Formats: sequence, C-alpha cells, structure tokens
Amino acid sequence: MEKYLSIGNSFFRRQYAQHLLVTLLFCCLSGFFVSFRNLNGEQAAKVMEMYAAFTGILLLVPLFMPEQNRELWLLEKSKATPLWSVYCIRLLAATAALALVVTVFLQLMEQGNSQFDGRALWVGSFCEIFFLGSIGFFVSGVTNQAVLGYMVSVVYFFANIGGSQYLGDFALFQMMKGDYGFAAPMAGAAVVLVAGGIWLREQLAAK
Repeated sequence: MEKYLSIGNSFFRRQYAQHLLVTLLFCCLSGFFVSFRNLNGEQAAKVMEMYAAFTGILLLVPLFMPEQNRELWLLEKSKATPLWSVYCIRLLAATAALALVVTVFLQLMEQGNSQFDGRALWVGSFCEIFFLGSIGFFVSGVTNQAVLGYMVSVVYFFANIGGSQYLGDFALFQMMKGDYGFAAPMAGAAVVLVAGGIWLREQLAAK
C-alpha cells in the first residue's frame, strides 16, 4: 500500500498539480458565468450540464500525459509495478476529485436557496460528467495524445447541442428536460471506456 501511495503522491506533485489548479480556478470563476441562486430543478441541471461538465474533461483526460514522454514510458515499463495499477491509482484519485467538484457545485446552489432533487442531480451529474471525461480519457490512452482527448470530448459536447436526439441514452443535457434515465447506461459506458483505455494502453506498452 505504501508503494502505491508513493506512486500517487509523485504523480500529483510532479504532473497533475497544475491540472488540479486549473480545475480549481475553473470552479472559482464559475460565479462570474452562472448563477447559483434561486434556481429550480431544470436551471440547476443546466448549471451542471452546460458548465460543470467541463471538469470531467479537465480531470480525466490528462491522466496518461506523463507517458507521452517516451523515455518515461520505457522507464515505467521496466519497473515491477504494472502500469495498469499505476493508471488505476490516478483514475481513483481523479474520480474522487470529480465527486468533490460535483458536491461543491450542488452545495453552492443549495446555499443559494435553489430547489432541486439533490440525490438525483448528484448521481446524474456525476455519471454525465464522468462519461464526458471518459471519452477523452479513452482517446488519450489509445493515441498517446492528450490534446486529441481534449478535442474529442469537446467536440462530443458541442455535437450534443444540435444532435442529441441521435445519441439515445448517451446524449448529454437530458437532465434539463427532467430525464434521469440515462444515468445507468451512461455510467456503464464510462466504465467500459476507462477500462478499455487502460487495457489498450497496456497492449501498447507491451509492444
């Protein structure tokens, strides 16, 4: 356990700290772009789906970035600790950070006298935001290019603005319409994407 904590601590200090700071800045500036006061359920969902959703991209996509350095990737491959466990440590920490962000956003709205179903909105928001980030996570893992991961996630987000009717349960912005039935299939798809990204990353590392 101590070894894994050391691995996680090293990653956060050396490579991930700046991404956390960007996410923190994004959250701190949220008050200039969205209102947290006196919102109803649909308006609260809009805050989460149109603004907070980007935190999933900020937190999940860069988890493979250290290995974009080929020398570092080869060094990590030579160690006894399997790469998949290293990636899982990073993913668990990023998921915890994402859960905290969702919680903070909902708390801000509650303190602003907004009225909504907190449990349903938390679950729906977390699943949707995690799913959006997992798309970029998968692309980043397969291509070894975090920039492509960011681009694909952002393109998917904007594609939903005009084409969500073609994406079924995997369409974004459903909570604004009062529909929360997407949460389970979207969470399942996110798990498949992150697991597939890590597995394919392992296959690339084995070559």
